[in-house]
Amino acid sequence: LIWLHGLGADENDFVPFIKNLDLPDVEFILPNAPLRPISMNNGVEMRGWFDIKSLTFQYQDNQGLKESKRHLEDIIKNRCELYSSSPKVFLGGFSQGAALSLFTGLSTNHEISGVIALSGYLPKGIKLSGLKNPPIIAIHGEGDDIIALDIAKNSYLKIQKSEDFLFKSYNIAHEVIYEEIIDVKNFLIKNI
Repeated sequence: LIWLHGLGADENDFVPFIKNLDLPDVEFILPNAPLRPISMNNGVEMRGWFDIKSLTFQYQDNQGLKESKRHLEDIIKNRCELYSSSPKVFLGGFSQGAALSLFTGLSTNHEISGVIALSGYLPKGIKLSGLKNPPIIAIHGEGDDIIALDIAKNSYLKIQKSEDFLFKSYNIAHEVIYEEIIDVKNFLIKNI
């Protein structure tokens, strides 16, 4: 499972989350996003998978998304080369990391076994790969003040009819709660 942090965070933010999943047979890879200026934050440089101009998400940094997708594909390729058989590959993330996980999981030519999106959204204009869509679980806070619930729900219209798409919401803000950890664990166990 390649797990992607949100904007301004780093790999350490989700170490407790990974430990709470308690899945000793799963390899977890927590890469760091590169440092880049973020327009929404007055150009302040911070870790980000792509640029964001505002929380309306009208503008999309396609170049940044594609660069980060290539970075993830390199990680997948390098890790898979270490195994004698093809391992199952899952992508997941929180907020901006969730958006990149969905973008990559639906458009890559690598076989993805599942995508986990916590408090994220599906970027616009994805060119779906020719492969079957992987199973997806998307979980969102009903009181999310960073990525509004309606923005998330509307972004999923393109894929919500997929037989393997599950959307859940909780009465929370832009955060992760214990119930989500259980949801993610159950999703992984089901798809491993």
